[in-house]
Amino acid sequence: MLEFLQENIYKLMFTGSAAIVIGVIAQRVSSKKKNGEKEKGQEEPSLVISPSNSGNTETVISPVFNFTSQDPLIKPLSRMDNDGSGQSLERRKALTKIIFIDDDTKFRVVQILKKSGWINIKAIKDIKNIDDLVIRDADIVFVDIQGVGKALDCKDEGLGLALNLKQKYPSKKIVIYSAENTGDRFHEALRKADSFLPKNAEPLEFQSLVEQYSKEIYPND
Repeated sequence: MLEFLQENIYKLMFTGSAAIVIGVIAQRVSSKKKNGEKEKGQEEPSLVISPSNSGNTETVISPVFNFTSQDPLIKPLSRMDNDGSGQSLERRKALTKIIFIDDDTKFRVVQILKKSGWINIKAIKDIKNIDDLVIRDADIVFVDIQGVGKALDCKDEGLGLALNLKQKYPSKKIVIYSAENTGDRFHEALRKADSFLPKNAEPLEFQSLVEQYSKEIYPND
């Protein structure tokens, strides 16, 4: 009888001690995992082993999730720098190539557009070759009526040059402008050109046209 009691006492003591030891080890392992995962912003489910009333061990899984702003599942909304036309205005300013053909290369509108951010803009007195790279690369061409087109011996000077440019490059935006209030209002160039402005128009009118045409030339990709 005494031997039976001793044997069972040893079993109970071993079972309880083993369960306690296993529980402590498991908690330490779980704690290390938690500390390692905190840097990632998410913890693995913790595993706790504890002795039951019957002397056997039980496994209890307790999921704990800690989402932070660093978690890949939680992404902040990106701010779209877009004016609603596909390409942002700043991007279009960098892309759009503008040429002014004017015997007055110091025309004030050119400088105003440059200061407004339209960086690819040039003013030239005239062109000697309609296939010139400067013309082929241009998206928008402004043509003064007076004093240009002479190098190509264009009839009606700027009007003739503008007409030839539109016929050669129909996809380019051709804008005619003039300081004169008189002239041939029925000239074909005025019908073919994309727009016409008086030379003394407000600079913002020129800029408005440039913005409008740049949207058409560089729409949403």
